[in-house]
Amino acid sequence: MSVFKSYLRQLIRQLKALKKASDENNQEEVKRIIDELLKDAQDGLEDD
Repeated sequence: MSVFKSYLRQLIRQLKALKKASDENNQEEVKRIIDELLKDAQDGLEDD
């Protein structure tokens, strides 16, 4: 369960950064964070 909570904490940090970049209209940062989220999700699926 602690691994899942750790994942959620990281996800929340990334989503907050994504919101901030979006609010600032920083499209490069938005794209970078989305790519990072996709990679993390894909890596998580491959770890199973």
